[in-house]
Amino acid sequence: MPSKRRFIIKLFTLAMIAGLTGKFTGCEPEDLSLMTDCNDCYDIQPDSARLILYLTIDAENDSVPLVFFRGTIETGEVDWRDTATGDTFYLYSEIDREYSVQATYNRGEKTILAFDSDKMKISDASEECGSPCYVVKGGIFDLRLQE
Repeated sequence: MPSKRRFIIKLFTLAMIAGLTGKFTGCEPEDLSLMTDCNDCYDIQPDSARLILYLTIDAENDSVPLVFFRGTIETGEVDWRDTATGDTFYLYSEIDREYSVQATYNRGEKTILAFDSDKMKISDASEECGSPCYVVKGGIFDLRLQE
């Protein structure tokens, strides 16, 4: 029993240290990593970067209509419309602004709408990577159909 208790204490301590260093403060996929990828650095703080969309392209959906909203879908304004023909789509957009995206798919006679929302932010990684170093976080949308 004491070894199990020590394991739980070590695990709790590790989680506290990780939380205090700020590496687990977000919900973005890149926040789950303990390391900053210094290859992703910008020397000058950017005001725009690429939104990244993951989509489902298949026999029934060889192209996917997209609608980009500034803000939420309910209250935001339409910012851009486009059609994706690949399973990854990029759109250069403003940082520090919430975006929502709607993708329209077909399954037989049904129309399926997929939605996601995110906000790109700048993280200063100058201490970790050398000065200056700005890393863009967020702006990743998973609009793939679930099988």
